[in-house]
Amino acid sequence: MSDQTQDNNQGGTEQRQHPRIQVNTKIKYAVVIPVYDNGTSKDISQGGLCLETNKSLPQGSILRLEFDLPGDPPEHIEALGKVVWQRTNTEGSFSTGIKFLT
Repeated sequence: MSDQTQDNNQGGTEQRQHPRIQVNTKIKYAVVIPVYDNGTSKDISQGGLCLETNKSLPQGSILRLEFDLPGDPPEHIEALGKVVWQRTNTEGSFSTGIKFLT
């Protein structure tokens, strides 16, 4: 396929920005379900944050994060983050290092 106009299934035309090639390969995927849990930030920087949770999170997990930074008015943040490390605390909670992806 090319960047040129192509027929689609409805008999019309469509424009593709990038050419497509036929490939038959196995793909591993996971469905991300937006089920939220709660945690508390321990610290935060431009590159990520330390999240305190009651759950163990596998390294490499992608999280959707929503939180408010203190201020007047507070700044609402929505971001994606990746679990890069996790430590078990003595009281059974977990300190989790999150790297911001967005």
